[in-house]
Amino acid sequence: MSAPRGGSLLGSWAVAMGGAVLGVLWFLVVGGLRTLDPSDLDWVGDGDLAQHVLGWMHFRNAPWGLPLGRTPDLMTPLTMTVGFADSNPWVSVLLKPFSRWLPQDFQFIGPWFALCFALQGWMGARLTGLFTPRPLDQLLGAALFAMAPVLLYRTGHDTLCAQWMILALLYLNLRPREDARRTWNALGWAAGVNVLASGVHPYLEVMVFALTLALLLSGVREHHLSRRSAAVVLGGLAVTVIGLFLLFGYVGQDVTASAAGFGAFSADTLTLFNAMGWTRWGVPSLNQGPGQYEGFGYLGTGVLALAGVTLAWRPSAWWPRVKAALRTHAPLMGAVLLMTLLAFSTVVTVSGWTVISIRGLTQPLQPLLAPFRSSGRFIWPLHYLVTTGVVALALWRWRASPRVATGLLLATVVLQAVETPAAWSRDRFEGVAWPRLRAPEWEQVDPFYRHIVLYPPDIRISVMPCVLNTFPASAYVSFGDLAYRKHLTTNSGYSARLNEQKVDEVCQALRADVNAGRLSPDTLYVVDRREDETFRRLGEQVTCGTLDDFRVCVTAREGTFREALAKQVSAEPGRAGHRTR
Repeated sequence: MSAPRGGSLLGSWAVAMGGAVLGVLWFLVVGGLRTLDPSDLDWVGDGDLAQHVLGWMHFRNAPWGLPLGRTPDLMTPLTMTVGFADSNPWVSVLLKPFSRWLPQDFQFIGPWFALCFALQGWMGARLTGLFTPRPLDQLLGAALFAMAPVLLYRTGHDTLCAQWMILALLYLNLRPREDARRTWNALGWAAGVNVLASGVHPYLEVMVFALTLALLLSGVREHHLSRRSAAVVLGGLAVTVIGLFLLFGYVGQDVTASAAGFGAFSADTLTLFNAMGWTRWGVPSLNQGPGQYEGFGYLGTGVLALAGVTLAWRPSAWWPRVKAALRTHAPLMGAVLLMTLLAFSTVVTVSGWTVISIRGLTQPLQPLLAPFRSSGRFIWPLHYLVTTGVVALALWRWRASPRVATGLLLATVVLQAVETPAAWSRDRFEGVAWPRLRAPEWEQVDPFYRHIVLYPPDIRISVMPCVLNTFPASAYVSFGDLAYRKHLTTNSGYSARLNEQKVDEVCQALRADVNAGRLSPDTLYVVDRREDETFRRLGEQVTCGTLDDFRVCVTAREGTFREALAKQVSAEPGRAGHRTR
């Protein structure tokens, strides 16, 4: 990528490296240090992070196969891959060959966070460098983008923190391209980002692809690309992305979109100004819909203040400049506008109040829109474009007084930092301890056991009545972890996409087998308390006990684990001589 005008290539890369350092420093300020120990699982024990770690664990044990990243031992016999577990397919695939040398307890989420913040700072410096040759201003811009509220807000979902990819495409779109060679250079970088995004998260890839399309259209408008060349590039890129989605199992599998379809998690039209409790200033949050946390797009007090100071100046002085930029970058503006409308979904709200609903008109598009149930995430390109525009306009406004511009950027960075709660509490990455089963009997599970079956299956986000249970929310993680350490299968898990009909069929088949007493001797059955009577009726066929507050039953007639269960049961007060209770 080219250097900013007025600076050397070496100097621009040095400043970008400084931006990366600032990104990592901000990550440490908000409490990221503890995450950098890859053997520490005691902050990823719940929510999306637990799902992602568990997917990686089972992929480590799985044989290579297609789709790349499949995990046949997780959520057996349903379809499961590292893609559906959001376990960062590219990183998982790259680390798998080294599994034998990695510790058993190993997570890459913390280092991935640090990398994302570093690249956010790097790209922030490069982006700011398009508007100023001053290294200090570029570093302040890097800090501002690294501190973007929408980035830190998403640290509950690590793969969605690769927002530097959006910045990279904004940079490629906004960077001047004097000739065809520079246009092709930009398209080469854009293609690389698309390849990366396709194996990190589909939502990010859709954003990156849309911004790449804007870059292509700009190349045609500038007469640096012929329409035929642009069509060939677009076709090749589309084939590559679809191929990677097939390779990683995002598409082509027997799954469907969630029952909570498009628009369930949208963005409110005032999201750029709605702190949603983010700021320490105690500013009241605006109203929002129940699922609109996914559309969090708050710009931050610093950026809003900088915008106010800059725009308060005579509109007649800056509006022609803005209008010219909008015209010059029309394809980029169009792509961001379309993604913004996608974020608002078919039910447009203002401060939580519905002002227009076009669900009826868009009904024919539902099969296409349904996979994007968390459509609010598509507000991120607008968030970053507005931030970029505010910074660019401020630097242009005070171009004759660079010290004033630097002072304003510094004040903006300070405001953003001071208002961020995590900068003071340093608890953003505290998380929850990994819910490992602690009873010593688990270490006595015999080699002939092959499966762990929760009854009913604990399938997160499924709406099938058959799988309703009273297991703790962490149960699927606890037994997924046990299955990983003992090289067993587990029938429970958390997948981003499910085939609900298949879920119901598998659950009903298991229920029929249990009711008929068709239990397998190579299986550990973990029984929901509401189903305890079902196993009681099996009498001497099963040996049941309670471990870590879970009811566990086996039908094996011998083995160390069965004996441990029997001893544990007989040792319970008033239970001597009983194999079930």
